[in-house]
Amino acid sequence: MKRLSVNLVLIFILLQLLPVTSVAQSSFEVKLVPSMSSSSDDIVSVIVKDGILFCSNRKTNPFITRKNLQGEKLYELYFSSFNKKNEPGKPRIFTSDLKGKFNIGPACLSPDGRTLYFTRNYFTGKSKKKMGESDKYGIFIAKRQGTSWGNLSEFEYNDPRYRFAYPFITPDGKYLFFSSDMQGTIGRSDLYVCENVNGKWATPVSLGRDVNSSSSEVYPFYHSSGRLYFASDRPGGMGGLDIYYTHLVDGKWSSPIHLGEPINSKNDDFALYSNAPDVEGYFTSDRRRKGDDDIFSFRSTIIRRSSCDSLQKNNYCFEFIEETAVQSDSMTTKYKWEWDFGDGSTAEGITAVHCYKEPGSYFVELNFINLITGKVERNQASYLLNVSDVEQPYITNPESVTAGQPFTLDASLTNLPGWNIAQYYWNFGDETAATGRETIKTFLKPGKYNVQLIVSSAPDPNGVVREACVCKDIIVKARNR
Repeated sequence: MKRLSVNLVLIFILLQLLPVTSVAQSSFEVKLVPSMSSSSDDIVSVIVKDGILFCSNRKTNPFITRKNLQGEKLYELYFSSFNKKNEPGKPRIFTSDLKGKFNIGPACLSPDGRTLYFTRNYFTGKSKKKMGESDKYGIFIAKRQGTSWGNLSEFEYNDPRYRFAYPFITPDGKYLFFSSDMQGTIGRSDLYVCENVNGKWATPVSLGRDVNSSSSEVYPFYHSSGRLYFASDRPGGMGGLDIYYTHLVDGKWSSPIHLGEPINSKNDDFALYSNAPDVEGYFTSDRRRKGDDDIFSFRSTIIRRSSCDSLQKNNYCFEFIEETAVQSDSMTTKYKWEWDFGDGSTAEGITAVHCYKEPGSYFVELNFINLITGKVERNQASYLLNVSDVEQPYITNPESVTAGQPFTLDASLTNLPGWNIAQYYWNFGDETAATGRETIKTFLKPGKYNVQLIVSSAPDPNGVVREACVCKDIIVKARNR
């Protein structure tokens, strides 16, 4: 509630919005990673603590190129360590223990780093690009023994009649995702998952028609935020393989969402892997030269701030006080003070509290009324009151939010006079982000999430972009069973 002294001053608390220098932004910034890209095919495998494990069919040295019996270059695993700037450096052979007339990779490591799961063709026959779509290949397992990798074994559900590929183990080691065209597959290849039960992988379960299609679903990656990323060449994409994501809600996978540009393109885009927050990471694409796979980095331009102003509720309530009014006992028997708030509402007394329904300009009067005649004998004071919203970005959301249920976040009540708003950026406090004045969000787990809304303006003639940020805690309740 705001206190108003009619003949003196109206007290408002205003949010100060100062312009800051910025660059016009898009949702993601995509760059080629030259240290890992070559004139051959390079495919991201997985990000580990100290670097990136990937596969490539590049030349191992200027004089020797590993080839299969048909003379085609073979893939093998490489490792690129992060430097002091947390950027991947010059690659090196990951291990020489797995060499042979085989394509090796993509691969992933168990959470303890001691077990390697990798894609490999069963036989040394003809192989094609991206691990040979006409060849048969499976998932193989190697154990680390000191600095070497050995004790080679096959994934227990391999079947030489089918393809098993692109393994990914969740960080807790509980689930193994992979792609296969085994019997019962809906399309050319589907995504499957196995649960770790007492140290053994249970029977693979298809992710079903909610995720799989009549096309190919490949390169699964499960992020800590609960999103499962994968690539597919299903209809409705931008061309070739595109990257999508889904998430599991109450035992059911949500409809896949296309990531859009600039991560997806008209060429093949696949094998997305991300660090802890899924606002930066790496993926593979042949957009630079069609038929030549390169590794690209991506970084969201929606940067989560360390702090934002807390969202202020718009307050249309005021306390009205006429400080110069004098009232005696004799006056109260013949006269009364009456406030006219300019919106059809009135109240008696030298002081009064009133709440307006909406912003606007209201002519407020304090009248001295004769109780006998009912006439206004004297207009004690008058004031033109401008009721306005707080100048700030504004977050509107339902009062009650339930885990697993989508809901709408709306910024349309943002009040920034004079701004030419170019973009609305959302950070949800669960390692995910979005853009747009209105967005649909699903929190997967109960808890308290601090949501940030960052609003930026279009550049002014001097190239300056104004930016303002507010935050709001949203309580997500557990879903009733």
